[in-house]
Amino acid sequence: MRNLLIGTAAAFAALTVASPVAAQYGNWRTIAFKTVASGTDRDTINVRGNQRFRQVRLCVFSAPIRMRDFDVRFDNGGHQDVRVRQRIGAGTCTRNIDLSGQRRDIRQVRLVYERLARGRYMPLVRVQAR
Repeated sequence: MRNLLIGTAAAFAALTVASPVAAQYGNWRTIAFKTVASGTDRDTINVRGNQRFRQVRLCVFSAPIRMRDFDVRFDNGGHQDVRVRQRIGAGTCTRNIDLSGQRRDIRQVRLVYERLARGRYMPLVRVQAR
């Protein structure tokens, strides 16, 4: 019985300590998404609403892509060119990218990417922010 109480207390302490770290990785919202056609594709995606975000990331599903350019346009007319020129595998996301300045209202996301895998699965790119 004593071992059970010690184990329960240790598990509760671990959950209490891990909660802030786990919360740091959550709360992502998909603000835009696009399916990648064959070859090199260029898309401008308008983001609806007027919510402010501090970080952004790209997640890819179904098939890998090669990111060529990623540009975030803000409601106040400014923009931020994000250095994500890499291969992004299916089921993975880029690093968390801090937006310059304070919390920003994203108006548009401009993407230039290339579909790598040929086949029936077309990559789905999601732009997520928090």
